[in-house]
Amino acid sequence: MGQNADPSSMRVLRILEILANHPDGLTLVEISRQLSIPKSTVLRLLDLMAHDGYVYADGMRGVYTIGLKTLELGMTALNNVELTPIVTRHLHDIVNVTKETSFFAVYNDGYVVYLQKVEGTQSIRTGAQLGSRKHVHCTALGKAILSTLLMEEVDKILDINGLVAVTQNTITDRRRFHEELVEVRRRGYAVDNEEAEPGLTCFAAPVFNNFGNVVGAISVAGPTARMTRNEAAFSQKVKEAADAISRALGYVPSARANLGIGRT
Repeated sequence: MGQNADPSSMRVLRILEILANHPDGLTLVEISRQLSIPKSTVLRLLDLMAHDGYVYADGMRGVYTIGLKTLELGMTALNNVELTPIVTRHLHDIVNVTKETSFFAVYNDGYVVYLQKVEGTQSIRTGAQLGSRKHVHCTALGKAILSTLLMEEVDKILDINGLVAVTQNTITDRRRFHEELVEVRRRGYAVDNEEAEPGLTCFAAPVFNNFGNVVGAISVAGPTARMTRNEAAFSQKVKEAADAISRALGYVPSARANLGIGRT
């Protein structure tokens, strides 16, 4: 750290580092103790960071965790030379087994953004293009990402664009959508049942980094008839690929088990 660095800026970075290593959250007292600075100073910084979404204040448990804004920044930085080869290799592996198109996407400002795609070899393919965006609530990729978050965080995301009816199958009721995410966690993968595009079904699973934070999701998509006929095999392949990418990023499943959220 440079000699002219702003002490407050350095403390903010240290708070983020500490919280990143404690996915189940820390209290004000615990953060103050680790930083060796007064609670009043830590509280002032936490209030500023919470206001901008960089940390989340869980009033029920009295702890602070990494916020959505920090999550977004981390995901935006993912399209780099270190992650790309890992993801690409596993997307190709999915296609080799399923013959359907596979994707890697991240969350950004109420949408999922498609960063990587490997075309399937079947005669009918999905038309989603790299860099395109879709509403987070109607895609399997978006559901997979949201399923790893606390419901309070999910609701903040849903507040951005609402639950828009993209197709007649899109879930537009918030309570039902919450129930859908519970089911995603139970089975370990998300399903888009023609909710983003008529005739298209998709299975997706979340990808985690070494801090146990979700960084995106991978999926396989194709015509509903072929996908539903092969749901067990295709979803299992997607889960295995997501787990393999997560392990390559240093993910340790027990880190999220402490939170009581995410895949089961």
